[in-house]
Amino acid sequence: MPRMIARAGILVALFAPSLALAGASDVTLTTDTILSVGGVTLNVSGSSATVASITVNATNFSFDLESGSSIQITAPSRNVMDVSSLTGNTTFTCDNSSSVIKYVGTAVGTVTVTPSSDLCASSSSGGGGGGGSHTTTPATPATPAATTTTPATPATPATPATPASSSSRLSAEQINAILGVLSSFGADSAVIAKVQAALTGAGGPTTGSVTSAAVAVFKSDLEVGSLGEEVKALQQFLNGHGYQISASGPGSPGNETTMFGSLTKAALMKYQKAKGITPVAGYFGPKTRAAVSAE
Repeated sequence: MPRMIARAGILVALFAPSLALAGASDVTLTTDTILSVGGVTLNVSGSSATVASITVNATNFSFDLESGSSIQITAPSRNVMDVSSLTGNTTFTCDNSSSVIKYVGTAVGTVTVTPSSDLCASSSSGGGGGGGSHTTTPATPATPAATTTTPATPATPATPATPASSSSRLSAEQINAILGVLSSFGADSAVIAKVQAALTGAGGPTTGSVTSAAVAVFKSDLEVGSLGEEVKALQQFLNGHGYQISASGPGSPGNETTMFGSLTKAALMKYQKAKGITPVAGYFGPKTRAAVSAE
């Protein structure tokens, strides 16, 4: 799995429906990271990219890049990408073979990338200091309001806003994608659990669309870093059979999460040792799945 490694810790704040990640110190991209923005897959990489913060929204994502750092965004399906608020040297490539943005920051500032469903067709590329080939169209001046002598009609009292329906909330697929981004940043299980609870609108881990009831049959190999319903089901099994993940907080009975961390590995090793499963490595493979299914 691609990972983003933080030099110190990561503080997470939710700005629904977007998710903002900001480090107590900076985040350094060491390998490619895959983001899904507005249904478009983007590969983000940069061997010298020092990111002060990154925000993933429903239709775009933005980041703060320190001066002198570089970053590259690639749309594998050749989607057109719009970039705003450029404060550095930028090179665009958008043709019938690739869609790539290469950016080198010259000052700290927020850059927003908005992918489109439109695809690059003919060859066109550009670059240079202060923003590359990105252009903006001047706004059309507003038309002055017409003068009228008709007496003003008393304003109608505003209708109270209708609370947002559950359909406006993020889907399970979107939430799991966000949790995957958190994991790639090196966030621990406590942070994952808090963000998961906030995204599902509950005070703690839920049994809603993201964390459904335990699966009936385990089908996947699981290890540290795995995410999903089968991880939560495994934690529920271990907690229910005397191999407790944690006494309190994330992973404890009733607070199981969808992230396979070091505590899950330790509990699984106790189970493997008790059942005579070798090697006792904390890896949930075919032999351990068979033992669990036989319980």
